[in-house]
Amino acid sequence: MVCVSRDLAVLTAGVLLLVLGTFLVSAEEGLGRGFGDHIHWRTLEDGKLEAANSGLPILVLIHKTWCGACKALKPKFAESKEISELSHNFVMVNIEDEEEPKDEAFSPDGGYIPRIVFLDPSGTVRPEIINTGGNPSYKYFYSTAEHVVQGMKDAQEKLTGDSFRKRMDEL
Repeated sequence: MVCVSRDLAVLTAGVLLLVLGTFLVSAEEGLGRGFGDHIHWRTLEDGKLEAANSGLPILVLIHKTWCGACKALKPKFAESKEISELSHNFVMVNIEDEEEPKDEAFSPDGGYIPRIVFLDPSGTVRPEIINTGGNPSYKYFYSTAEHVVQGMKDAQEKLTGDSFRKRMDEL
């Protein structure tokens, strides 16, 4: 009986160490997931709350771990000083794999990846903010840091300050 209890204790300790190790690796990777750990990323739920309180628009980046185009965008996004600087004017949300919302508003012209959509401070997807430099068939697909920067500037112009308040008053 003592031998079985000891073996069970060793097995339990091993499982606990494995779980703890996995948790620590995940915690170290953070919400940046290769798109820039220096950017303050949030979950979608936390991001919506923060946007409602701060009045900042939301950038939602939707990607998959297995996606080649997503992997190609990661270093471009992470290394862009302009994206890093502009990120302070947004609530940044990084959605990976199964976290992708089922709400069709997050895939206005299809479920391709990577996609970047912008939400106003109330948490509403704003489909009019598109990648003007990209393929018109995939309006929310961004493959370069320059396109992301332009999208962020467009969103900032349309979703912050007096121009946003004026549009909301008109609705």
